[in-house]
Amino acid sequence: MKKFVAAGVVMLSALLIFGCQSQEQGAASNTPAASTATQNKPDPKLVEEVKATLAKHDKALNDKNIEAVMSTFSTNPQTVLLGTGEGERFVGQQAIKEAYNEIFKDYDPGTLISNCDWKTGETDATGTSAWLAATCKLQDSMKSKKRDYVLNVSAALEKQGADWRFVMLHMSNSPPPPATAKAGD
Repeated sequence: MKKFVAAGVVMLSALLIFGCQSQEQGAASNTPAASTATQNKPDPKLVEEVKATLAKHDKALNDKNIEAVMSTFSTNPQTVLLGTGEGERFVGQQAIKEAYNEIFKDYDPGTLISNCDWKTGETDATGTSAWLAATCKLQDSMKSKKRDYVLNVSAALEKQGADWRFVMLHMSNSPPPPATAKAGD
């Protein structure tokens, strides 16, 4: 749970850069997937709507506002939040809410700094679903003690009425590398 808690604190900032920038990166590549992404460029209005949902989640996370965080998730009972390790699977509103309440215990509000050096994502042609992924270097703090870590994030969202909602969110960070043994140990 500890790995997941660290990962959860910064999930949204990792994703906030979703949209046009990722499409521009793909267009610059000569891979077949990049050319497909360029041909199927998402509607800029949809990209902005998804970004707004991500921004809402990020603000709520920084503010430790559980109700605002939960408003970014689908109420579908199969909605899932995944962390890094075994047992870090939270299905349904109540389990997701409990996971975020644990996340809130490990950082001070307003301390999140995120730099996503890789990101991608798309919306479907019908404008009803989106996916995104990012790798980010993050920093936050608790009682002036800073944490630095790398976070991988992937998500699927559905358009529900006028709003986008997470139906799946996966956040993972790898453990720190093992300490090297000193000579003579």
